[in-house]
Amino acid sequence: MTEKELRKLHRQDLLELLVEQSREASRLSAALDEKEQECREITENNERLKAKLDEKDAGLAQHTAASGEQLESLKGKLDEKDAQMEKLKGRLDEKDAQIEKLREQTDRREEKIEKLEAEMEKLRAIKWREMKESGLPTELMSRLKALI
Repeated sequence: MTEKELRKLHRQDLLELLVEQSREASRLSAALDEKEQECREITENNERLKAKLDEKDAGLAQHTAASGEQLESLKGKLDEKDAQMEKLKGRLDEKDAQIEKLREQTDRREEKIEKLEAEMEKLRAIKWREMKESGLPTELMSRLKALI
């Protein structure tokens, strides 16, 4: 929306724009919270898997005398766990990227809200000056000022 179009908007329209921006910011904030919770859950899963891998590693060290077949089986399981860890790490990286994208969107929206609020203040001042210059009675002006 151009500056000229913004100036033509009525106070109600500007307020509606601000309310919509606020709702969008709230929605994005909730989505960010949800993504952060998912990220924490994935991190916890990673930690549990790492602990299990550490246990398997300790078990391998204790069973050095076990047969080659048993060692190969344990190695295969460790490889599977490593593959799972890599997969989870990839998902975590994706979630981090999503969180960063949402943060950037939130920042842009907050900037837009700030610009709209500043523009609304300018428009209020202009409108107030126009009303003062129009010669409205003092009592009416004081009532209007209380409303604004």
